[in-house]
Amino acid sequence: MGLTKEEKKAKKEAKRLEKLRAETEARKAAKRLELQRELAAQAQKKGELDKTWRELMLKIKEPEFKQDIEVMWHVFERVYDKKDHLIKHTMKLMDTADDQFQRTVASFCDTIDNMIIKFLSDLDELSKDNDRRTAELLKEGEDDAARIMSDHNTAETHLQLLLYHAHTTADNLAWSNRGENLVKQDEDTNKYSSERENLRSILEDKYNSVWEEYKAVLKSYILETADNQKQVRKLRRKENLMADIIASQSKKIANSDGMLKRLRTELAAYESGTKQAVFRDRRNRHRAACHKLKRRLINGCALDMHQMITLVKCTDGAIEWLESAAKKGDKILRMAALCRKFESQREKVLPYGSYGPHSPVQVKTNIKPSKSDESLVCNAISSTCGLTRLWQRLSKADLIKRALEREKHLLELENAYIIKKIQQQKESTSGPEIKQCRCDPDRKKGTVNRPVAIEGIFEVNKYKII
Repeated sequence: MGLTKEEKKAKKEAKRLEKLRAETEARKAAKRLELQRELAAQAQKKGELDKTWRELMLKIKEPEFKQDIEVMWHVFERVYDKKDHLIKHTMKLMDTADDQFQRTVASFCDTIDNMIIKFLSDLDELSKDNDRRTAELLKEGEDDAARIMSDHNTAETHLQLLLYHAHTTADNLAWSNRGENLVKQDEDTNKYSSERENLRSILEDKYNSVWEEYKAVLKSYILETADNQKQVRKLRRKENLMADIIASQSKKIANSDGMLKRLRTELAAYESGTKQAVFRDRRNRHRAACHKLKRRLINGCALDMHQMITLVKCTDGAIEWLESAAKKGDKILRMAALCRKFESQREKVLPYGSYGPHSPVQVKTNIKPSKSDESLVCNAISSTCGLTRLWQRLSKADLIKRALEREKHLLELENAYIIKKIQQQKESTSGPEIKQCRCDPDRKKGTVNRPVAIEGIFEVNKYKII
């Protein structure tokens, strides 16, 4: 028995649906394969870009790191050489100071001995000269005193002779006159009284004149010998001063003898070995200080090495931070490029959803903000103009990926809907009911609205934002 028209029609419809399903499956498999290839290519490109960016940043910062490390190493070597030279110079100065100290002690002892010998010889010469001059001055004083006494005795003898001559002459005259005029004495007493008075006055005048002459001679002698007396007084004062000087010099000699004895005892102690032991102790202290300084220098070198290691670690951390910052910046720029791609025409002309003002007051108040927004956009675009092509390619790849994901989602929804309808058709006995796909009711039959990647920089240039 042949098939009915309805059965033939159902069979034909089943064949057509089977063929349509096979074509759909083949198309889905091709799209899945293409999607997998695109995903692998995009992942590989992204890895290569990340690696290239990391190597570029490391190459940019590598000379600075090398230069800093070389500078620190040269500074460390210079400080090390400087401290080593300082230690060697200090040891050399210590040896020189030791030799100079020994020579100074020897020369000081010789100088002290020569000075004491010279001082004693000068003191002997001064004492001899003082004794000689004192003897000469005493002899001159004695001679002057003897001469003065002889002159005084001569003058006194002459005065006594004059007085005696005057008395004898007066007595002779008186006795001769008395003998001749004894008779007339009484008679001429009154007559020669005036003459006697005159003679007495004459004798008194002569006596006074002789006395005045004696006083004048004595005064002239005193005046003539005043310089000698002054010299004698000066010599006596000088003698007293020299005696004081001699006493003080004797005290100084006694003190210098004590100092000389002390120096000799110290020299003997030094030669015996006690002072050498003290000097050895001092030298050992200096050596210990030098060793301590060397240990400090070695510890400082270790500290510098530790600080260098810490610096290298810090630089590694800084590099990692820069890489993370570069990744964040890359992500932000990608997001900005994606936002520019999905902007509408009104948003590109009036960014940030702003609308034109309706009143003149609002126009005046909004002039400055619009200029600032335009300047911000210009600055942002000018700051990223060097990597524009890179970000365009990255944003294009990201948009293609998103479009493929969206198409995949739509295909999955369509596949689920087809499977559901096939199951309903198998369950029902009636013919298949063809309906439009519910996944996208706005799209036309057999067409899918796919997103298209738009070059953001050219789209901005089109609206004259730059």
